[in-house]
Amino acid sequence: MEEITKSGVRALVEAGDERALLALFDKDPSRVRRFLTRLTRAADDPCHARAIGSFQTLSQERSERMPEFFLEIVRRCLWEMNEEGGNVAWSAPEVAGAVIAGSPARYGRFFSYLFYAAVDEPTFQPSLLAAFERVSAADPSLTRGFEEQVRVLREAL
Repeated sequence: MEEITKSGVRALVEAGDERALLALFDKDPSRVRRFLTRLTRAADDPCHARAIGSFQTLSQERSERMPEFFLEIVRRCLWEMNEEGGNVAWSAPEVAGAVIAGSPARYGRFFSYLFYAAVDEPTFQPSLLAAFERVSAADPSLTRGFEEQVRVLREAL
């Protein structure tokens, strides 16, 4: 069996090879999740946006078969946004938003939790805006009611 490495996952994400990434995910979902999460943590990394998009693709393609796995990603993101130990996962709103956008019928009910966990924290606000856009594109009904707060937030940033 081919070893799943951080550099291997990065190469697939950079190449936009969703099929190969799905194949690796099927071999070891937790390892792929861990490496993708690392890729989301560097804002200036060109791989950041593609890694976020990969979470959406994985959710869209595999959440029916593995609903708890993706729910756990959302839970971890919410926990990371409330963690007070100094390790700030500033991209957590985007990651959770990508999972929600990948399967809005299954995880859409968590968008409001995501929104309220991030909206008042300056560290998370840019990531929250990106999550809002991604979820809005997938299912606009999930973000209705938050538009005014998002407008005010955009003006403030």
